[in-house]
Amino acid sequence: MQLKKLREVTACAPWAYGRYRYFLEVRIADGLTRTLTVILKNPSTASAERSDPTVGKVEAWARRNEFCRVRYVNLFALRSPYPQELNTHSYRVMVGRENDAWIERSLEGADVVLAAWGNLNGVDSKKYEKRIAEVSRLLEGTCVRALGSPTKHGYPRHGLMWNGELPLFEWPLTL
Repeated sequence: MQLKKLREVTACAPWAYGRYRYFLEVRIADGLTRTLTVILKNPSTASAERSDPTVGKVEAWARRNEFCRVRYVNLFALRSPYPQELNTHSYRVMVGRENDAWIERSLEGADVVLAAWGNLNGVDSKKYEKRIAEVSRLLEGTCVRALGSPTKHGYPRHGLMWNGELPLFEWPLTL
């Protein structure tokens, strides 16, 4: 199926670029109906106004797999292109007070939910594992998938590492 390339941000919370990004939804195709929710580590620079390398890779994969829209949420809502910088903040600040509600909202009507947070990349391991367990509880009852084999540390492959045609498989939640 040959589709006209489209990129329209339909929702972003908050809409204005700021310290946090809780949710981003992008329509990438007309004539399709499937919605993909991707759970990444933390937002970098993508916003209502611009994309970034991770978002570009995820959207390219989603187009090839005939999704209409992509929803982005993260384990941590605090923005930084350098995940290790999250450690300079308290756990509550890293997560963001609205984050769980936006993760739950992103699941509504999603045809596929992909875990894609990748390795720690400098994030404190105790905080990382705690957050994965919290998000896993939010996802309980949802069929969560991952793309490609897990990382050598056992995490789901980050969206930036979605190279080539990778198999989709069910991701076991850590409860």
